Order: sequence, then C-alpha cells, then structure tokens
Amino acid sequence: MGFNDAEDDGKPAPVRDFGTAIRMGLDLALALVEDADPSLDGMLRTLERHTTLWALDGVPIDDIQHAVHEGVKSGLAQLRDEAGPLLDCLLVVDLLDIMTSTVSRAYLTADRVTRGTAR
Repeated sequence: MGFNDAEDDGKPAPVRDFGTAIRMGLDLALALVEDADPSLDGMLRTLERHTTLWALDGVPIDDIQHAVHEGVKSGLAQLRDEAGPLLDCLLVVDLLDIMTSTVSRAYLTADRVTRGTAR
C-alpha cells in the first residue's frame, strides 16, 4: 500500500517505510522555508500517524529520527542547489525542533498504548 492509496475514510493510507519519512522531512523543510504552505499542520499529523505505526511495529525511535533528519538534509541540499546561499541556521533548528517533538510525542503515545498505560 503506497502513501497515496486511499483508506476507507478517503485519507491517505499510512505506510511503514523510511522513504516516506525522508520525503516528509523534505516536504516539511520546503514548507517551512516557503512559510506559505497551509498544509504544514496536515504534514505534521501525517508524520505523527506514521511514527505511531512505526513505534507499534517496534521500529526504534532513533531510526525514525535519523530518517526524518535525512529528509531535512536532502531538502536543504536541494534548496541550496536551487537558491544559492545557505538557509538561516535558526530556521533549520526550528524545523528539526518541530519534527523531533512530533516524532517523540507520537512514539511515547504509542509506547503507552502498547504498555497499557495510556492516559
């Protein structure tokens, strides 16, 4: 099942591959740089949903974080090649902060569900 396959509710079906995490990292990097992408919240919810599935599958959180960071690096490299000067370092830190928090929150929630300690 691919990222664009529809579920019964019409939303994209979650996938459990790291290519998706890397692609989402790229998309988020581009969205934050452009600062006009109205779907940023949607992308973060998607990242959270995928992270939950990976956590429930037993994928280590550091593997997920590394995949997302690779996506950001790829996105920044593409922007550098297309736009010339390097991006503001504060923007990169903000981007990684948002994505790391999203992944961590989703992973911890999935862990609590698995352990039966969800609140």
